[in-house]
Amino acid sequence: MKKHEPFEDDGHTIADMNGIGPAPMLRPHRRKAGQPPVPSNDRPWEQEPEWTAKEKLWAVLGVLKATLLIAGVYLVGLGVLLAALFLLWR
Repeated sequence: MKKHEPFEDDGHTIADMNGIGPAPMLRPHRRKAGQPPVPSNDRPWEQEPEWTAKEKLWAVLGVLKATLLIAGVYLVGLGVLLAALFLLWR
């Protein structure tokens, strides 16, 4: 077995971590007292769109259709697997 050579630091910096402090563990989204509040419109592309009732209905139906399609594929696959196993063990 080959012996491990001792670690030598070559001095390269991958990422400068000087400005990063410890992350709060119990309440991670709590702001410090000295920090200004985050502006509400700093990322408008991430805000929820205001949908009408008809658009919400179509969105829910689209999600339901996608979910049922995926569940149907799994059920068909399970049925094919069970049919193959029953034919194999007969």
